[in-house]
Amino acid sequence: MKKSLIYLIVAFLSVSNISAQQQIIDILKGGAADANLIGNEYLRPYGEMLGVNLNAGWYNSAKVHKIGGFDITIMGTYTTPPENRKSFDIDALSLEELYAINGESSAPTMSGSKDSRVLFGLQSERDLGSNLTQVPLEGAGLNYFASPMIQGAVGLPFHTEIMGRFMPRVDYGDFGKAYMWGLGLKHSLKDYIPFVKRVPFLQLSVLGAYTHFESSLGVGSDDINSVGSGSLETVANAYTGRLLIGANFPVVSFYTGMGYGNTNSNFDVIGDFKVGSGDMEEELSNPISLAYTTGNFDFNVGMRIRFAIFSLHADYSVGDYSAITAGFGINFR
Repeated sequence: MKKSLIYLIVAFLSVSNISAQQQIIDILKGGAADANLIGNEYLRPYGEMLGVNLNAGWYNSAKVHKIGGFDITIMGTYTTPPENRKSFDIDALSLEELYAINGESSAPTMSGSKDSRVLFGLQSERDLGSNLTQVPLEGAGLNYFASPMIQGAVGLPFHTEIMGRFMPRVDYGDFGKAYMWGLGLKHSLKDYIPFVKRVPFLQLSVLGAYTHFESSLGVGSDDINSVGSGSLETVANAYTGRLLIGANFPVVSFYTGMGYGNTNSNFDVIGDFKVGSGDMEEELSNPISLAYTTGNFDFNVGMRIRFAIFSLHADYSVGDYSAITAGFGINFR
């Protein structure tokens, strides 16, 4: 089971980024400074969707487990970016070496259409009236991010439950490796508010959670036309705090959560790469370092159906990035 989950997560990351990663490596032909500027905008949808997914799925009920009660849940989150994250403004980047050959002012991100394409040339060759080096930047059509997850929760004294999500650091062949853990607390507010306390089916609680994620995926290639190969190292930390409101009935329950989520993610291309040729050849070591910080208020609405100790749930989150989470699990007390 552990190996299968690792495979799923790393495979999702690989499929979502293999084309995008190669795009960034090719941009290195224009130097590390411009590659970081363009790469930061090109991969922004991935960095921000990753943050949304790490903060999703922490709850499928506003009710807190009784002491010793528990649940184990398998789920997946599907996130899509807004339209304004499918392209970026080239003129706003202050590029030093690269320029858009055909004068385009807009370029696709990884979420842009595969038909979207911009050709960059080198300023040093522009003065010669030719474009000996052409660096294409194409949309990868990756306008979603999907990730599976397993987590559990156990009821504690004082109307509190502790939640955890954990994936040990495991290498999985040529795909790469991934590692994740998270910790959360949920506390019931029902007994503090007389009106809520008198309504049996009504639930009210607060939640705080933290998730840490790391992955390493191969980028580039040893092909003669490539500038080199290395690895894309990803480290992300996500925090969320939410107020949960729910209505629990014997078979079905409804829930909503509203609050704030924050994510800090870093993407570093590690390795040695060579750009240029002859006397102009330059070796770049660990040339790309990208960082994203996201923070926004959002809310979700969802429903859970229980069959004895088994349950199915689904919810939809409304925010800058829309997300759908669905899963099933075992739920006791």
